[in-house]
Amino acid sequence: MADLLFDLSGMVALVTGTSRGLGQHFARALARAGADIAITSRDKNVLSAFSGEIQALGREAFCAELDVRDHSSIQQAVAEIEEHFGKIDILVNNAGCNIRKPALDVSWDDWNTILDTNLRGSFLLPRRLRAA
Repeated sequence: MADLLFDLSGMVALVTGTSRGLGQHFARALARAGADIAITSRDKNVLSAFSGEIQALGREAFCAELDVRDHSSIQQAVAEIEEHFGKIDILVNNAGCNIRKPALDVSWDDWNTILDTNLRGSFLLPRRLRAA
């Protein structure tokens, strides 16, 4: 680990939205720095291949089902992760969405999905961690 900018050995990171894209990039970077990773998706079955990738880096990966739009899902996922690892040191609040339509075509339900994911989820998850 001599070539790392920082060492996260012994730390646990929770990364939301790790079914693809930036979430996976963030989780890889944290694992390479020595952190064990809790990876999440609304469907945890899609995480098995990525979990194997984290484990191949020599880190522990724990898959949790998490929908940041759902308060009870947040409670359940954090409880499972804390039970598994005993703690959460780092949060990468990455889960997000966009509904690609012209603005005038975005429905009320579309708008609520965007706000619930990108705003409410980013607010509720850290509050749950703080309460722990």
